[in-house]
Amino acid sequence: MNTTRILLLSCFVSCLGVLGACSKTADPAPEADFAPQADAADGSVDDTATKLKPAEGIDWFEGSVAEAFAAAKTQGKPLYLYWGAVWCPPCHAIRETVFSTPEFRERSKLFIPVYLDGDTDNAQRYGERFGVMGYPTMIVFDADGHEITRIPNGIDMLAYANVLDLTLGSATSASALVETVMADPMADPMADRITLGSGDCAMLAYHAWGQDTSILEGVDRPRAMRRIYEACPEALGKERTLLYMAWLDALLQAAETPADVGLDAERRREAVDLLTSVLADPERSKTVLVSLIYSGADITAALTEPGSPERASLTSAFLEAYERFAADETVYKRERIYTLRGRLAFERIEDPESPPSTEIRQAIVDMVEWADASTPGVHQRQPIVNALGNLLDDAGMDELAKPLLLAELEKSRQPYYYMPDLAGIEQRAGNIDLAIEWLRKGYETAKGPATRFQWGHYYLSGLLDMAPDDSVLIHDTTVRMIEELQKSGGLYHRPKRQLEQLESELIAWGRATGGDAELFRIRESVMRVCALDASANSRAACEAFLESA
Repeated sequence: MNTTRILLLSCFVSCLGVLGACSKTADPAPEADFAPQADAADGSVDDTATKLKPAEGIDWFEGSVAEAFAAAKTQGKPLYLYWGAVWCPPCHAIRETVFSTPEFRERSKLFIPVYLDGDTDNAQRYGERFGVMGYPTMIVFDADGHEITRIPNGIDMLAYANVLDLTLGSATSASALVETVMADPMADPMADRITLGSGDCAMLAYHAWGQDTSILEGVDRPRAMRRIYEACPEALGKERTLLYMAWLDALLQAAETPADVGLDAERRREAVDLLTSVLADPERSKTVLVSLIYSGADITAALTEPGSPERASLTSAFLEAYERFAADETVYKRERIYTLRGRLAFERIEDPESPPSTEIRQAIVDMVEWADASTPGVHQRQPIVNALGNLLDDAGMDELAKPLLLAELEKSRQPYYYMPDLAGIEQRAGNIDLAIEWLRKGYETAKGPATRFQWGHYYLSGLLDMAPDDSVLIHDTTVRMIEELQKSGGLYHRPKRQLEQLESELIAWGRATGGDAELFRIRESVMRVCALDASANSRAACEAFLESA
């Protein structure tokens, strides 16, 4: 396993707006869901809320999450929950775009706005209860604590304000709307088909499908998205375009490769015609800009045959739109950078391993110089340098990425964020000791229990990959990571999932090196620290570690 881009790519996925997926719990009674739950040995729970503020000019709730829901009920206001982390590039992007606008700040007065940082006390327990995964996740609840919708971070500012307005007057939730649509007997040609109103269509069109999978749990996702699209009136051009792109994305996610989406000739022609129309329309294309940039090459590969006139025509339409987006100063700089990632994907549509053309390489050099020089602020730089790092990695341009990231260590308030990426660069260059040192330094300098566990995971993965014979260091690092977490929050949500992944990596390492005895020794040592967190759920997750090894 190559450790490069472990971090930047994970954050790239989380910024896809309506793309990607996480899980969500169902709507329970608010008293059961939001009151502090006593699962410690003494019946207590630490429900300390964060004192950090993700943006100024917004009256973020100062108390605990449970107190915020109680305040929402008392005041009859909906609650806006923002789940983020100080190192997360898309979170910085939200700060610099959405949270800085007068429209959001004015509307925030109509909500109880709550910021839940993933490293604050009890945060991961709440993250597990709310079913959040990627940073950032933004959820709107009604005054009684029932979830209304989740808002993606990839929509334009006016649309964001409109979605908040919809939630204020909403009589139903996104989940309930989906249930209504999926109950539509569309298979019966004689049955009346459900048609959604404009507000309901807008709520579903702008729903954060990428941060919500339970809303479609047990349902054929592409079929559901197609039904929702069909349920919206044709007059709702923007909303239907968003839903159509969500349907195409669901098809891509369900297929092994883009060529396996399984659309018949009629559906493919429909999709090509719609995309051609959207790409030619500057305003309509900006509505789905994120999907067009990030999925353009895959969509084209799914809809057209290699070497065909249809592929050439659709490719040309995408590339023209990318040029327009890149020159549009109203488009966020991160997406302007990613237009080059889109262009590179089209260059590789027939051969994923082909090197970038001279033209693309020069365009990337120019983009890096421009974006770096034109982004002086520390908060503004995090998402921009992250995007540049992803672009340079895709292009295989380590010679440009390395000085950029090294310089960023002196500028960033979270320099540990970039150290796994520097490790990847050194690993590819054959500098194994230096690669491991960057991973170690990232772990040692990371702040916050959940963050430290995540960077510890990067370090340990690197050791298993690059220093598999150092069983003592692998043992000590594993035990230290779990011990730290058990002392400061326990195994919930993100750390729990990361521990499960780490378990698989350790078992694979043990099988490859004949280290069954080492796995047993690691498990014995971990069992001694499991009791440091007396809560039943955390201790059970800890004690299950390597049980099957």
